[in-house]
Amino acid sequence: MASPSRPLTGYEKRRLRQIIVVVIVLVLLWVLFAPGGGYLQYRRLQKEIDTLVRENMVLEEQNGLLRQEINRLQRDEAYLEELARKKYGLLRKNEEVFDFGPATPSNRKKE
Repeated sequence: MASPSRPLTGYEKRRLRQIIVVVIVLVLLWVLFAPGGGYLQYRRLQKEIDTLVRENMVLEEQNGLLRQEINRLQRDEAYLEELARKKYGLLRKNEEVFDFGPATPSNRKKE
């Protein structure tokens, strides 16, 4: 039969507390810094996910605007004409352009 257990002495109690504290500290350190799965890496990955989600939302918004632009270019003749006039300086038949901007040295005639 097993002998009855005796109460721990003061030294044994302190030693047991020290061992428990060391084990708890080691477990916490492992949770924080575990290679490939620690809490710090989790936080870093979570921040990266948040950044990518925000970038994705911006890109989706830009894609929507580009789809609208494509649709407008394909279907809206007036918009296409306006764009051609502004961007490429195109004119209709029998139209003339008068430039009232400031004279530059290359535009002046020699007197």
